[in-house]
Amino acid sequence: MPKIICYLICGALFLGLGAVPEEVQFAHAVDSDKCDSKPDKDELDGEKKLSKFMREKLSSSQLVLEGLMIEDYDKMQKGAKKMIEMSNATEWQVIEGPIFARQSEEFRSAARQVIKFAKEKNIDGASLSYLHLTMTCINCHKKVNKVLISER
Repeated sequence: MPKIICYLICGALFLGLGAVPEEVQFAHAVDSDKCDSKPDKDELDGEKKLSKFMREKLSSSQLVLEGLMIEDYDKMQKGAKKMIEMSNATEWQVIEGPIFARQSEEFRSAARQVIKFAKEKNIDGASLSYLHLTMTCINCHKKVNKVLISER
């Protein structure tokens, strides 16, 4: 059973998180008036800050994964706690509204489950909770990207 969970987690990371580009790229809708215009400096600075923030979140996620792989329950808890803290930061609020708020709460709930199972030293529960946490990231990114594309 633990081998299957390990394969599921690694597969989810490979498909969802492992293929993150060096810089987060934001889609710009094609508008004939703006085809040759470049994003302004404030927009580029915001994108760089968001990219840095998301990389920190990814590092916290990797800390949880490392904890799972070596059964270090303190690492699992530390990474999940950092992810919860980050989800309460203003940088996290890319889009306002009930859908994004619900996504954020589901993310925090999954991270709390990782912490709960890590405290109980339940590797299977922590693994499944981490998989759920990863899926909340992927689902939210899909929704946020759709909104960002439609707003541009």
